[in-house]
Amino acid sequence: MSYKSLLVHVDDRPSTEARLDVARMLQERFDAHLTAVYLSVDVVMPGYMMEHVPSSVLEAAAEERKKQAKQRLAEIDTMLKRRHMTVEMRSESVIATDYIDRVALHARYADLTILGQPEPGTDDAGDLLIEETMFGAGRPVLVVPYIGLPKGGKVGSKVLAAYDGGREATRALVDALPMLKTADTVKLLVINPKPGRHGEAPGHDMARYLARHGVKVEVAVEKMSTSDVGIGDAVLNHIAENDIDLLVMGAYGHSRLRELVLGGVTRHIMGHMTVPVLMSH
Repeated sequence: MSYKSLLVHVDDRPSTEARLDVARMLQERFDAHLTAVYLSVDVVMPGYMMEHVPSSVLEAAAEERKKQAKQRLAEIDTMLKRRHMTVEMRSESVIATDYIDRVALHARYADLTILGQPEPGTDDAGDLLIEETMFGAGRPVLVVPYIGLPKGGKVGSKVLAAYDGGREATRALVDALPMLKTADTVKLLVINPKPGRHGEAPGHDMARYLARHGVKVEVAVEKMSTSDVGIGDAVLNHIAENDIDLLVMGAYGHSRLRELVLGGVTRHIMGHMTVPVLMSH
C-alpha cells in the first residue's frame, strides 16, 4: 500500500502555503499524483430578495466574485511554480451550502486529503470541513496547522500514534502505514488501557503487527487523569518532548442528524495542534 493519489484543499487563507509545502513533500516521497481543489462561493439570495435587487447589481456582484476567484487562482499558481510542483488543478463555483460536500466528493478519489486547521476566531466551517471530509468520504485526512510546519520542516520522520485499541485508532494506523513505513521512528502511545481492548501487554499486539509491515515502533503506556483535556494534553506533551512531526490518531465523533461533532479528545487536539495530524474514521 502507498499513497498514489493525493488531494490538497487550497483556499483564500494564508495557511494554504503550509498545505502546499506538505503536499509537495508527500508527492515527492510517494511519487504520487497530486490534485489541488479550489472552490469559490457563489452567493445565492432568497427568491423574495431577488425580486427587489436590480439585475445589474446581481451581475456586477457575480463578476466581482469571478474576478476575485481568478486572482486567487493566479496567486496559487505562483505558489505552485515557486515550489516546482506538478499539480492537477480543479476549480469550480459552488453555493455555500454545497462547499463542504464538494470537497468530500473530491476526497473520495484520493488516498489522502490534506486540509488546513481552522484559524482562531473563525466560524465552525473549518471544523465541519474536516469532519465531513473524513466521515463523508471514508478516507483519511492530514490536517496541517495554520501556524505552518514544525521546527525542521519535516513531516512523518518522527511519528507519535495515539492508540486505544479501538476500531477508529486501528483504522488510522492502517491508513497511515505508508507514512509509518517511511518514518525514522514511531512511538505507539497507549493511555489508560481498557480491559478487553488489548492483550496482556497493551499496545504490543499492534506493535508486532506494524513491525511485520516494516515499521520501526516502540510502545509507551501511561496511566493518568481520564478527562478528555487531560488525555489531549498528555498527547501534546509527548509531541513537544520528543520532537514529533506527525501525530496519527483515530477520529471519534457523534452524529447529530446531518451535523457531525468530533469527540472531546479529538477536538482538543484539533484546537491545540502544533504538528500535522493524520486522522481516520
